[in-house]
Amino acid sequence: MANPTSLSPTQIADHGLEQLLSAPEAGRVEGALHLQKPLDAPIGAEVVDFRGYFKVDVYPHNAVIYRTGDAADRVFLLKRGRVRLMRTARNASRAVVAMLRVGDLFGEVPLGEGGLTTEEQAVASGEAEVWSISGMEFRSLLESRPTLALDIIRAQNDRIRQLRRRLVGVTFKEVPARLAQTLLQLGETLGEHCPHGGELDLRGVTQQDLADLVGASRSFVSTLINEMKRDGHLGNVGRTLCIRDQKALNKAASLEK
Repeated sequence: MANPTSLSPTQIADHGLEQLLSAPEAGRVEGALHLQKPLDAPIGAEVVDFRGYFKVDVYPHNAVIYRTGDAADRVFLLKRGRVRLMRTARNASRAVVAMLRVGDLFGEVPLGEGGLTTEEQAVASGEAEVWSISGMEFRSLLESRPTLALDIIRAQNDRIRQLRRRLVGVTFKEVPARLAQTLLQLGETLGEHCPHGGELDLRGVTQQDLADLVGASRSFVSTLINEMKRDGHLGNVGRTLCIRDQKALNKAASLEK
């Protein structure tokens, strides 16, 4: 079975793979990133010595990076911009299951099985620069770089804990508490400094995104957001939602059924 590698909680940009990809010796050749000679960049106690090709693509807003049912044979690194991971239901409706930030890995790593396909669709949110490597090359990289492999394991553990918290929220929390929890999580991963007196801006996050992530209707989430604005927990500047009171959201997120 392929292992999903959407690792939002841990920024791979702070670890070995990002240093490898952004090394000064690298040069682009015909739309790919070519490591022209072995790199000698110490990562902890390890010395990097790896050659390979990394495909570089820039996707416009709403462009599809891969679709449900595509071959699960590549690993992707978000270098610039944002990406939404989406699932499509049988009635063709789509729902956001994750919002990725710069430095996140996504895609699926094949562990020797053939014929596996992706279970979600990746879509650019705004212009996005995405670097990719074949799954088998990535697996070889992990086998040759124990430090990087440990980073991936730590990130995967963080991702599992995040999914467990989300499952607990769906099971034990009402929609208002799930919404508060989701807002806080997005603030932690995607939040930007608010220049208008708030605490964090959630630029590019829509009410439909929030509805999908908490498992509720858009109209209900819209009503809850308006209540939070009235209470001073949230605000907005144009279409950008702003977190104004994280302490109050934490209190709301702690409530259970």
